[in-house]
Amino acid sequence: MAHTRTDGSAERPAAWSRALIAASALLLVAGVVSGCAGGDTTLDGSAGQGTGEIVVGAGDGAESRILAEIYAGALRSTGAPVTTEGGLGDRTAYLGQLDAGNVTLVPEFTGRLLRYYDPESTETEQDEVFEALSKALPQGLSISDFAAAEDRSALAVTPQASGQLDLTTLDELVPSCSTSTAVLAPAFEVDALPDLTGCTFARIRTVDDDAAAVGELDATAPADGAVRVAGVTTASPAVAGADLVLLADDEHVFTAQNVVPLFRIGTLTEAQLKALNVVAGELTTADLADMIGQVRGGADSADVARVWLDAHL
Repeated sequence: MAHTRTDGSAERPAAWSRALIAASALLLVAGVVSGCAGGDTTLDGSAGQGTGEIVVGAGDGAESRILAEIYAGALRSTGAPVTTEGGLGDRTAYLGQLDAGNVTLVPEFTGRLLRYYDPESTETEQDEVFEALSKALPQGLSISDFAAAEDRSALAVTPQASGQLDLTTLDELVPSCSTSTAVLAPAFEVDALPDLTGCTFARIRTVDDDAAAVGELDATAPADGAVRVAGVTTASPAVAGADLVLLADDEHVFTAQNVVPLFRIGTLTEAQLKALNVVAGELTTADLADMIGQVRGGADSADVARVWLDAHL
């Protein structure tokens, strides 16, 4: 299993801190007008009468499909009629379906959604990303609590390299960067590497996926202090199932990517919003990685989600 050192906020975000964020967002974004259909862009005031069938949309990826089924199951637990609609394409395509009112809710990741709506944003820490996202949303859309589950970028080394070179944090990697190779998966946040102050890798290569990046790690650290580092994302089954050390990102170099539901304001009742928040309180990165692995392995996303829902709701 992957190991990581975290600050205390990384695995289960405190509900009270998000409540403060939501309250501050209400004050900060009142009157802001942008994007699609009218309504409040804040978390407060987003509940409605919830009439009609709820449609949960999903993109083409396994992570989107499994999260859509989890949110759909949570909403069904309130007695609401819910269907899922998958295969909606990339982010631009499925957000277009949400904007048009063809779907009610889509699962998302906080950092990626923030950069989509506000490409100039610079926030990286999870609560700051959440607050900035709540202000950047087009009118008519809202988010509820984010989950501990995340798909954040991380740099990983083998336990042997970690032990021999005393590497547990990104800061401790910096002295070795100039003689080391970074092998990066496509989804890794490569644009953030310049923010790792003092670290310029001798070589950077991109490989096909997280599994390929993990597979290229050196089993033993070279005597000259050079090390091969894998740039991966934390919800990847290849990362969760490997014996790795994920270097702690104490300075929040990489953008938070917590799971969050994005939905049309006025379409969900208070009870339904509370059901979404139950998911936020229960879903972990390990859960998500395991379920993504099952779906990529051929399992039906609805069946996989049902097992998780039965255990947690």
